[in-house]
Order: sequence, then C-alpha cells, then structure tokens
Amino acid sequence: MGIGRGAFLKFLGIALSGLIIDPLKAVAINGDAYVNKKLGLLFYKPNDWDFVAVKDFGKLKKAQIIGEGFEETADEIWNELGDPICIITKYSQDLAENKGIFSPTITVQVTPKEEIQDEEEISFEELIGMSLLGVSNILKGFKVLKEYKSYAIGGVKFYEFDSEYMFEHEDISKPLKVELKTLKAEHNGLYYDFNFHQSKAQSQLAGKEFEEFKKSIKLI
Repeated sequence: MGIGRGAFLKFLGIALSGLIIDPLKAVAINGDAYVNKKLGLLFYKPNDWDFVAVKDFGKLKKAQIIGEGFEETADEIWNELGDPICIITKYSQDLAENKGIFSPTITVQVTPKEEIQDEEEISFEELIGMSLLGVSNILKGFKVLKEYKSYAIGGVKFYEFDSEYMFEHEDISKPLKVELKTLKAEHNGLYYDFNFHQSKAQSQLAGKEFEEFKKSIKLI
C-alpha cells in the first residue's frame, strides 16, 4: 500500500509521537513564541503553560497505558512512534498536588515525507484516513466525532478532527474520557500533526487556549 509498518506507526500522531527535538534547546523561544526554522514552524504556546523537557518524555510514555490493537506490544509501539518535537502542558506533572489530575496538553509531531512514503505514492488524505484508523486500534474507545471542512492557515491547507478516547494512566484510578482535537497539514516535504487534549469529565477544559494556539500557527 506504499507505506511500511514502522512508517505507518510514526504517522499515527497519538499522544506522544514524532521527531525528537528538545523544545528548550533546539529552537528559539521568546516568551511564549516558539520558532523552529529547520522544521519551518512557528507558534505561540498558551500563557503560563510549560514545555516538557525531552528528558521527561520517556517517563510520560511509561506512565501512559495504551492499547495493543496491533500484534506489537505497547513497548514496541512506543518504540516505533518515537517522541514528539514538543509537549506543552497546563499543569506540571512533577508537582504532588497535580497527581491524578488530567492536564490539558498540546503535542506537536513533525515527520519528513520520505520517512513515510516509498515508491508507491499515497495522497495525504489517504494517509490521514489510515492514521485515524490506526489510532482507533491503539487508543481505547477512540472514535472520530466530527470532521471539519479543510481550511487554510497562512496559505497552507489544514485538516481538523474532533475525537474522544479513554485515557489510562498509572496515576489515575480508572479510565478517563478525553476529548482530542487534531490538526494535520503537509508543507515543504513535512507532515505536521497538532494534538489538543482536554477532559470534560474532570472539568479540565482549554478550548480557548487551543483556538488561540491554532490561530498562531505558521508554517514557513
């Protein structure tokens, strides 16, 4: 089908996935502005939210429980997915008072096209469909609730989806329903994946912050 299994897993874009670039070292950060010229990306994080350092990525992955809808184990799936270019959270998970609280989170994944495609070309729209199907096999209870009409941000076409899934974590006593907004775009040979996680069940909502973040995105 023109895409290898490892490449497909890299493209899923679930909670933690993508290229590994420390957001605190490999980019220019000025206040809330994030600029990565190498990846052609600029955005503004929500005020008072924090970047998660690369050294903490592994800890986050270990604590989150994912399904095993493929023949691979959870560890194998995480290994294939890799790490995001950055994670931005509302609450620090290192503070004891935040234990058991779901923090609204933004994750950003950027994947070079050549890591996904092989000789048989596949359209970006086909890859998006495959990605959503793949996520449904990994995140428990995952389902797409709404698919928006594609639109442009800064002249680049974006695809947007609203979904939900059951979040399982070693610090949370029982599965928690989480709402996920996903933005996907293709630009200059790169695939961009922005994921916005919040939980109505815990009254941890960040719709305003997500919309402001979305408007600030520039692919350059």
